[in-house]
Amino acid sequence: MPPADPTVEVPVWVRAAFGHAVVQHLADEIGVDVLHLKGAATDLDLRTRPEGGSDADVLVRPAHMPGLLAAMSAHGWSRYSVFETGSAFEHATTVQHPDFVYADLHRIVPGFDADPEAAFETLWNRREQREIAGHPCWVPDRAGQVLVRVFNETRSGRRRRWTGEEIDALLPDGHDLPGLVDALDAHVAMGAAMGELERYRGRRTYWLWKIQVEDSTRVQEWLARMRAAGTVRGALRVALRAPLVNVDRLSHQLGHPPSRAEVAREFVARPARGVREEWARWRSR
Repeated sequence: MPPADPTVEVPVWVRAAFGHAVVQHLADEIGVDVLHLKGAATDLDLRTRPEGGSDADVLVRPAHMPGLLAAMSAHGWSRYSVFETGSAFEHATTVQHPDFVYADLHRIVPGFDADPEAAFETLWNRREQREIAGHPCWVPDRAGQVLVRVFNETRSGRRRRWTGEEIDALLPDGHDLPGLVDALDAHVAMGAAMGELERYRGRRTYWLWKIQVEDSTRVQEWLARMRAAGTVRGALRVALRAPLVNVDRLSHQLGHPPSRAEVAREFVARPARGVREEWARWRSR
């Protein structure tokens, strides 16, 4: 038998599945609670691709996040991006490993506005087990999976409007989705998904969802983050961070850690791009 060819490319969805399994294995070793989201962790008929996802999304009990990050670092995983630079919701940190795909470790799910620990406990109490890459993993129940899919597709722009009938069709008979929405305080995100966001204009996360469902500029995103901060101190912290260069993103764009000169050039270029975006938005109106 000829030797195996070490150059054969393993499909990304296979590596993503093994990424899920590895995270669960490490979590089990150190006693950390995690729930797997999207991709291979989702019921087959809810997946955007039958084979699964291109990365491993995992929701971590917030109090357990530091322990899991330390364990993953000790096993060869490194940080690719931090919470503050990942998205407007600052919901996940991304880690990478040379043998697997990226893993997005979520401290919250965008759309679940309840206290993060309480939201996790709600999903944890309804959890189900699924085998991913031959390893038993914990996943949200069907209703939780449906909410994650609806909110993710709304946020990503893949599908910005759902009807109640379409959402109900994804759920089993006798479901209590309204009760889960209440428990997770997911009303603003549901309003955004169903085209009823204006009903929640006074809510803290309204502006974050506003920039998800409408075309927005960088300036609008940072204003939304400030409004969603909830406190004056939080808003000031966001405002002070806004002009800074996202070194993580710049490193990925350049393919190497940026030099001081490259960071300086990006620092100057960012305001110019912001002005151009606002000018284009103004002209389009």
